[in-house]
Amino acid sequence: MAHGVVPESAARAARQGMGPLARALRAAGISANAITAVGVVLTVAGAALVALEMPLAGLVALIVGSLADTLDGLVARASGGGTKAGAFLDSTADRIADAALFAAAAWLGATHTDALLFWAALVALSGSSLVSYVRAKAESLGVRATVGPAPREARLAILLLGLAAWALFALGAAFTYAVLVVAILASITALQRIAVVVRALGRT
Repeated sequence: MAHGVVPESAARAARQGMGPLARALRAAGISANAITAVGVVLTVAGAALVALEMPLAGLVALIVGSLADTLDGLVARASGGGTKAGAFLDSTADRIADAALFAAAAWLGATHTDALLFWAALVALSGSSLVSYVRAKAESLGVRATVGPAPREARLAILLLGLAAWALFALGAAFTYAVLVVAILASITALQRIAVVVRALGRT
């Protein structure tokens, strides 16, 4: 799986580090779908806390929600492989989580008359949705479209870094710039994937 600006070694190390926990959850009878549900609830709650200008609480909720998003796949594999229903629920949960987080950023921009944050959040939401849609549509047509610097893992990592700077060092502007970076990289990724798919389909 492509991780964009997030090094593959870091992503692999994170998955390996969470492996024992995933196996323990599986042994306890906790399903991947249950973990997906917990993850999306925590992420939406974290986004709400961000909108309420509680960055530290929001950061904690979002980090735990993000870990749950990784754990559900590991638990599914520990169970012998995921199901189509599980894959659908996981993808849908990701879209809900993305929308909640960017909506929170847009809300902050609107309430603080911060045009940069507001429009960056809208562009980031549109770009992120397009990145996911292009990949899904391409795969339905038999084309692989995973190129680009900002798959979901990378977008989330950038946002969490910006939020951490706000929460820990009172650098609110860091969150704004993180959203802006995501908006730019997501747009680039969407355009790259569109180009790859068009070229591939043009040869069929």
